[in-house]
Amino acid sequence: MTLYQRIALPDTLVGIPAPLPAELVGLSDACLADLSAAVPYAAAELGYAGFGFFPVEPEPPPPPVIDELNKIDFLRLFTQAERIAIRQAAAGNDLIADYQAMLDAATVVRLSDPDIQTGVPLLELGGLIGVGRAAQILAGETP
Repeated sequence: MTLYQRIALPDTLVGIPAPLPAELVGLSDACLADLSAAVPYAAAELGYAGFGFFPVEPEPPPPPVIDELNKIDFLRLFTQAERIAIRQAAAGNDLIADYQAMLDAATVVRLSDPDIQTGVPLLELGGLIGVGRAAQILAGETP
């Protein structure tokens, strides 16, 4: 569906993109650009004197929200260096070892899971992943 923006002429007061009003459907884009000039007999009667309509491209839909990943895809959200640092740290830190064990036992990883929501920021606080990386990982962004 083509969307149009209503524009006050000669100003550049632009309206929100929306479907074309039913009474204007069928007019060419050239006529729609300045209704006062294109349809002077009806523009004032219809309330469109001094207005034009211009086609606009609709905004692309936002990417789907990623929440559930298989374990390998979750691990791919980390860099190789981060994965190695986490495994090395798990050998001497019971908290990280427990987090690693919970992840190992999972069949899928939900980014919204409270353990993931808590654990990934702790990896950042511990310096095992870079500053800002926890937010990227929890948003499902690959490095």
